Amino acid sequence: MMGLQSVPGDEQIMAQLWTRFKADDEQAFDQLVQARYRVLFNYGTRFTKDRDLIKDCLQDLFLELWNRRAVIVETPYVTIYLIKAFRNNLFRRIRRETVRPHASEETFEWETIPTEELPADNQWIDDEIVVSTEQSLQQAVNQLPKRQQEVVFLKFYQGLTHEDIAQVMDIEKQTVSNFLYRAMTQLRAMLPVRLFY
Repeated sequence: MMGLQSVPGDEQIMAQLWTRFKADDEQAFDQLVQARYRVLFNYGTRFTKDRDLIKDCLQDLFLELWNRRAVIVETPYVTIYLIKAFRNNLFRRIRRETVRPHASEETFEWETIPTEELPADNQWIDDEIVVSTEQSLQQAVNQLPKRQQEVVFLKFYQGLTHEDIAQVMDIEKQTVSNFLYRAMTQLRAMLPVRLFY
């Protein structure tokens, strides 16, 4: 089973909403959408700058969820379920967008995330440093291979555990550790030592 120690603390509430949504509760479904739309949208911007495509994909995802609510599995891990489902849907849509040759899984972009959205328990960087070095950090992360960028985003900006990231990306937990180790090694080489503790 996946560990969710670092997933937002309202995950139990999300699981309750999920159960109600599966039982045809439209209000619970609306609350689910509102609670995770921004997280999913920000995650989508890691892969493409086409915001309309991301919005369309999210709309398709939530419509599909509602239409299939009776057969969708019960899960206590709603955030992970939504991130993984959205990731799969987005990749399928991006591959189909042949008229968008630059919007693919390979064009993994790092965009600005407001400082206030960073997890409070982020141990490798503090608020003051984020504010003063945000541009340098983003430029450094942009130089990482795309899979390492995704691991960094899920780990430090979404607060997921290694098990959760492995589940989302369909890779082994050890592979997550390897990607994260390589990413941190490269970032340490590119950024001032004072960024890392």
